[in-house]
Amino acid sequence: AKASCAVRPERIQISTGAARLDIGNANTLKGRVSKRIFAGNNSTYFVDRDGQTLKVIVQNTGAERLAEGEPVMLSWSPESTVLIAAS
Repeated sequence: AKASCAVRPERIQISTGAARLDIGNANTLKGRVSKRIFAGNNSTYFVDRDGQTLKVIVQNTGAERLAEGEPVMLSWSPESTVLIAAS
């Protein structure tokens, strides 16, 4: 049976290759930032990967800001993944 998976945008961590994430058994994907929207206390990043665009919401804490076109690594815990059965 086919299924899709979903992850809430705020559950995804985003990092460049220069930064190290403690990803343990996390799910990971590589992508490239296509757009960044600053919204006060958070930023929304749109990350392109294999013809799909993923949305990531990050709290602005003064940490690195990612530039459009920058390659990134996305990661999230398996517990944050929700499976959706195909109808």
